[in-house]
Amino acid sequence: MTGILVGTFLVFGLHTLFWLFRSIWLYRHDSKQFREAKTTIAKDEEQFTRFQPFERFLHLLVVSSFLLLVLTGMPLKFYYTDWAKAVFSFLGGPQTARTLHHFGAVITFLYFTLHVSDTLVHFWKNRKFLRDPATGKVKLARLWTAMSLPDSMIPTKQDLTDFVAHNKWFFGQGPKPQFDRWTYFEKFDYLAVFWGIFAIGVSGLIMWFPEFFSKFMPGWMINVSLIIHSDEALLAAGFIFTVHFFNTHFRLEKFPMDTVIFSGRISKSEMLHERKRWYDRLVAEGRLDSFRVKDEWDAWKGIAKTFGYLFFGLGVVLLILILYAMTSRLTHGG
Repeated sequence: MTGILVGTFLVFGLHTLFWLFRSIWLYRHDSKQFREAKTTIAKDEEQFTRFQPFERFLHLLVVSSFLLLVLTGMPLKFYYTDWAKAVFSFLGGPQTARTLHHFGAVITFLYFTLHVSDTLVHFWKNRKFLRDPATGKVKLARLWTAMSLPDSMIPTKQDLTDFVAHNKWFFGQGPKPQFDRWTYFEKFDYLAVFWGIFAIGVSGLIMWFPEFFSKFMPGWMINVSLIIHSDEALLAAGFIFTVHFFNTHFRLEKFPMDTVIFSGRISKSEMLHERKRWYDRLVAEGRLDSFRVKDEWDAWKGIAKTFGYLFFGLGVVLLILILYAMTSRLTHGG
């Protein structure tokens, strides 16, 4: 667990720093063009759908449950700090915090089940893809082909190519890559949720129902589950509040917040700026108009941004408290 934690933060920490330095360099050397491009993207009224309402609903469940789990779980990990005691006091005591933590876990299992079910339904509706057009026979190899399509969240060789090209761009050794519908770092975030739910979810269930699991597991598995649950939770919180927040909100192009997950829409200017491969593919396939936004967003913009800043601000506060707790423990040797 320590190796996974250190390795993840080392790789993506450097990735974040390189991206930050490159953005600052570009801003300092051509701030006028940088600001004009950001303004053009913000004012572009030609919008296209990137996230469906169901996907946005799932993200709302992800965000709310994750923040609740961190808010009620991290004070237990850093129980020796004054802020942890204050949080428990605000929540009504450790027992109330424990109940809220379990509620957050239930929401987590809920959105995971909803997403997996939706994926299976989609797969079933498109099961004809498994049949070879020439012979009509089912070929499992075509399943891998489907998983490698541009709209899939499964990493492909193209993602490795994009990763290398992006890192070259960080150092001015090549052009900025043009991404498709999903970027390599978005796919990593997506798959990390699966790993996190498995590691945190299973270990959490063992600690939630120790009597049941001890019937067919050795007692030391309870202690191992505590370590896995604690370290993986710290990894998840640290990664989301630093790397993920930078990729979606902190970088200069998006600051102070990217509202796409709330609005579900992306402007044509932004597509051409960041996801030109996706735009070109939709044009080539004749599907661009089917993604054109037809609903109203202005009426909901204020409400969505309010919730967005609330979630975002709470995450930043929790990150500061976690860093403070870890720093104080290192400096005081406790």
